[in-house]
Amino acid sequence: MAVYQVDSEDANFLFLEKTESPTHISLIYLYDQSTLGDGVVRFTQIRQHISNRLNSAPVFRRKIRRTPGNIDYPYWEEDRKFDLDFHVRHLALPKPGDWRQFCILVSRLHSRPLDLSRPLWELYVIEGLENVEGCPPNSFALYLKVHHGAMDEFTAQELMQSLHLHKPDRRQHEASQQQVSHLLALAPSPSQMVVRGLINNTRRSAQFAAQLITNWGSLGKVAAGLAIRLAHRAVDGESVSGAPTTRFAAPLSSSRVFEGGFYDLALLERYAALVPGATVSHAVLAICGEAMRAYLQGLGELGELPLQAMLAVNVRNAGGHALIGNNIAVTQIALNTDMDFPLPRLQAIYLTQPEVHSIESQELTGFRLRSLYENLPAPLMAWLGKNANSENSVHREVLSAGNCGVTEMSGSKKPLYLMGARLLGFSGIPPLYSGCGLMFSASTYCDRIGLTFVSDRHMMPDPRVMRSCLDAAVAQVERFLSEERQSRSA
Repeated sequence: MAVYQVDSEDANFLFLEKTESPTHISLIYLYDQSTLGDGVVRFTQIRQHISNRLNSAPVFRRKIRRTPGNIDYPYWEEDRKFDLDFHVRHLALPKPGDWRQFCILVSRLHSRPLDLSRPLWELYVIEGLENVEGCPPNSFALYLKVHHGAMDEFTAQELMQSLHLHKPDRRQHEASQQQVSHLLALAPSPSQMVVRGLINNTRRSAQFAAQLITNWGSLGKVAAGLAIRLAHRAVDGESVSGAPTTRFAAPLSSSRVFEGGFYDLALLERYAALVPGATVSHAVLAICGEAMRAYLQGLGELGELPLQAMLAVNVRNAGGHALIGNNIAVTQIALNTDMDFPLPRLQAIYLTQPEVHSIESQELTGFRLRSLYENLPAPLMAWLGKNANSENSVHREVLSAGNCGVTEMSGSKKPLYLMGARLLGFSGIPPLYSGCGLMFSASTYCDRIGLTFVSDRHMMPDPRVMRSCLDAAVAQVERFLSEERQSRSA
């Protein structure tokens, strides 16, 4: 038997978990079955394929065991009553099976918290995609929901893509089960948890105190700034963080909305090429920022200050792959929404942040989530998580410094197949956080890029309007590129 305790970064996501702020991530994969000819992929085949891979990652069979009174970080333990049929489920869209109905279903699924008494994942096979633009009739989707305390979106993507092949093998589900040796996880007894918790909290408190003394100058400035911002918010409800206060900084409800679309990746590559050194990441930030600006302007809520974004970055080293846990960084990026769109905006974003994904960046390592929480005693972290959605919480004030969040995932450049069905595209859905109630996700695969978003239904009752703003931003880029090409050929 082995004892596996959740680390500080993963524990933070578990302590943040509440009905109005579930901290799971979701992935959506869309498939075309016409590559099978007259054949179809059946639910039982997908279930068997998942069953064959249950030993490939510990997240499949392990559940969380909390400590008494949250005196310490939780532990992982094997679920001895594991029921695969609880985790792998089958749904179908009602007719006519269009994209709007699919988004409504995904919104409902993403709104529901996971059952924390079981392994922290669910997989849905969704059929009936008969009238989804870009999907042939009889297409289907996979929707994976996994807790952020178990893995981040980048690791979840790796796990999902490991289910695929680069060739249309119809009998993929018949492959032998993967056997990966690992020690059986067993949580300590409640009394042992209390003793371990007292020891761990004493050690963390000492390390936290030493960290305060060593970094007193910089930490003092951060603490003073937060105190001023909290006091300012308490007096007049406004933030002085440098980012404008928008409707997306309000406390969260328990309802979510999901929307977005798939676009030509080459279009964004040509857009990025207008600025030497810029990448598709810069293009994504410019387009998402323009969609948000247009949406707020349409509501008459666009202030004078330019919008800011919080960008999630994968800082896992190439040799540090692990199928459990988190290894991400967050950095704040100016969207320069006071500049003209599309070219001046792209130039300004690139000039202010030329290396958006550099894991060696001093700014990114300074924002490593692990470094923020690794020395916090568990009771303090649990208290911060419990109050994260309150009006004047430190957690909400920190995250409200970004008006939206952006995550990016890169998929295969070659077509992938699930039991013969061709993958058409995929997208991710991050959790929402109090203070940051709008998250964009960009996912590249073959020649397409998915640009989707998730928000709180009370903050965004009209997701189709934001989708139209996103479409308009992409169309504006396309028109600009066409005019540039015409002017050069003239």
